[in-house]
Amino acid sequence: MGELDNTVNVVMLLLVLGTGIAATACAIAAAYVYLRPGRDRSAGDRLAKRWLVATAILGFTAIGLRFVWVLLL
Repeated sequence: MGELDNTVNVVMLLLVLGTGIAATACAIAAAYVYLRPGRDRSAGDRLAKRWLVATAILGFTAIGLRFVWVLLL
């Protein structure tokens, strides 16, 4: 049972880190899209909002996975 616990911890760690990194990348993309010059402002706003929705979904998923991980311990 000890090896299974170690495997679960590694998998959950990778999932939490992966979703956290993806959320960070989406937030950076939203800032880049919103702040880049020379484009239509309303189109940039809409695209930035989509990136921020993806950031929120991935962020809450990372938090939820962390709680699941605690329950598995």
